[in-house]
Amino acid sequence: MSSLTLSFLVALAISSGVQVTANCACGYKDSSGHVWREAIISTFTQSAGALAAVNNDWIIATDLEAQGGTATANIQYTQANVFEYQDALGLKASAYTGGGSVNCAEIFTKRSDILYGSFRMQAQVPSVPGAVFGFFTFISDTQEQDIEFLSSDVDYYQQVHYTNQPGLLNGNTDPNAAKDVTIPGADFTTFGVHRFDWLPTQTVYSYAGSGLTSQTIISKNVPTTASEFILNVWSNGDPEWSHGPPTADAIATVQYVHLYFNSTSFSATAFNSACSAAGHIAPCSI
Repeated sequence: MSSLTLSFLVALAISSGVQVTANCACGYKDSSGHVWREAIISTFTQSAGALAAVNNDWIIATDLEAQGGTATANIQYTQANVFEYQDALGLKASAYTGGGSVNCAEIFTKRSDILYGSFRMQAQVPSVPGAVFGFFTFISDTQEQDIEFLSSDVDYYQQVHYTNQPGLLNGNTDPNAAKDVTIPGADFTTFGVHRFDWLPTQTVYSYAGSGLTSQTIISKNVPTTASEFILNVWSNGDPEWSHGPPTADAIATVQYVHLYFNSTSFSATAFNSACSAAGHIAPCSI
């Protein structure tokens, strides 16, 4: 296949919103042998700045989410709470000053066609009590898989909450769908890699940092619907989850997000054609 044909196939994919590059035209191969067709690589430490990386592939949320139940405040996502911070990306739940809403931060992918993949971020969690830091796929309340950190947890620096929603069964935590994991010796306030692999039959959650590795598998409620990807830091004052609201700014610091995935926009047939045009080069190792 000529280089002109390869360039055409890659250009066609890009014009359709598909994210593929010629040097990885045969996909991205992870350590488990899975090959993913596409990638969104957001390096928030780049010289152009964190917000430039955000603007390439993400949307900053600005909506008001009214809260009920035991929450004591609403969630107001605001553009100002997504910002350049310590040569990386800052996501902030602001110190609550009253008024009924907590200013919070959220970014979500421009794409909502992601279906299965391997998703990683290198980040520090907030240390101010009263906030939730989330890294997750979402399309509905029953098609969602979450990594969440609660800064009000006593051992917030080494405890993480993994959930394939819904995480409740008959009003109680479903131990087969929601796992609260403590990793002795970990320190999430230093940069570590938090990851989950969304496979058809299970979600594999993992952590690597502080010289440690950890893995947790959830096989119940694995999503089956194409989704978007979201990062957020929020609080609604709910004593049953977020606690707070925070009395000082609660900031998560993110150095990068790497999303390797398949999508409903780039079929196996189209992928195989692009790979063939590239001469069946080896997949990029991730």
